[in-house]
Amino acid sequence: MDNATLVEAYRDTQQRLLGLMECLSALQDLSSLDLNTPDLGELLKAALRALLENQGMERCSVFLNEGGVLVNAAGMDWSDLMGADVGSRESSIACLRVGEGIMGLAVASGEIQCCSDCGGDDRFAELGNEVPVGSLVCLPIRQGDEVLGVLNVSHPEPHFFNQDRERLLRLFSVYLGQSVTYWRHTHQMEAVIRERTAELRQALDQAQELRERYEALAVVDDLTGLNNRRFFFPEAQAALSRTRRHGQPFAVLALDLDHFKRVNDDHGHAWGDRVLQDVGAALKSMLREGDILARFGGEEFMFALPGTDLEGAMSLAQRIRARLAKLSWNVGDRCLLVTASMGVSGLGEDEAAEGSSHEILDRLVAQADEALYGSKHAGRDRVTVGTQ
Repeated sequence: MDNATLVEAYRDTQQRLLGLMECLSALQDLSSLDLNTPDLGELLKAALRALLENQGMERCSVFLNEGGVLVNAAGMDWSDLMGADVGSRESSIACLRVGEGIMGLAVASGEIQCCSDCGGDDRFAELGNEVPVGSLVCLPIRQGDEVLGVLNVSHPEPHFFNQDRERLLRLFSVYLGQSVTYWRHTHQMEAVIRERTAELRQALDQAQELRERYEALAVVDDLTGLNNRRFFFPEAQAALSRTRRHGQPFAVLALDLDHFKRVNDDHGHAWGDRVLQDVGAALKSMLREGDILARFGGEEFMFALPGTDLEGAMSLAQRIRARLAKLSWNVGDRCLLVTASMGVSGLGEDEAAEGSSHEILDRLVAQADEALYGSKHAGRDRVTVGTQ
């Protein structure tokens, strides 16, 4: 073997080794891509950049199969890497059908399509004035049996893509298919998670709303809108505990409408409900901040008055009598009026009381109730102070 043959063999081996190193560099760059990027187009551009930088191609593009239509997902020109203005060189092809042209044929057949000299190839007839010069390879991007799209790589020189370069591009397209599949699965999972999270948040909000509505219904009288006795006792007990700690007075006022049964019997329950609603609204309008009012049932109402002594409770009771006296309802040709009997009890300022706040509150409520019935027996429409 002469020296010229050896030199040629050496150069050929050297070129193949350099090509192999470039191939490995391209694959290494591809394997290091951030697959969690939110934009698939940016991911594909980064992959094409790796191919251009390491293989000296002129232009690369990826078209993805969207229901039988190949959509231009990413493209990159060597001039893009150099920062040159290549507006006039960018392809205007946005999409084409599977089976159309050399790219569509690569997807339809699932096989690589090569063009060593594109200038005279009739497969580019549909491109019009955009017939590429040089050589072109179109490789199907696959994942299993599914063809996801096509990778297109061109070079200005005819017959540029030898077996080694085609082998690299086949391997590159496999990596690309895996990357696209991973990205889609990941973002589909993220979308499902976001959807499920939104559904869960909505369900939790609805559950919270239902819970709040249930709690409100559990402690609110649906006729008058006032709190009921279930609400009254824990709130009044907490208020009593605070006033005891600060040495403040505390009073309870019990109220019962007089002869209310006659209202229902003579005018019907609808008018009875109307009277209770209007009385409840009148009583609520007389509350101070911190006062607690509840409908105990029927026509009975109960006030807890933290910071109020017996004298203050008596004064409030008289104002309530005056307020109720102004209420009237025209029922047919009759004018309906109401009065109320009341009883008050209280714990004086700095007055020592034995027992827990729960026990003291029960005792004050019982004393106010007893005083209320004292008002009933004394002729109604009056206020009576309970005895210790």
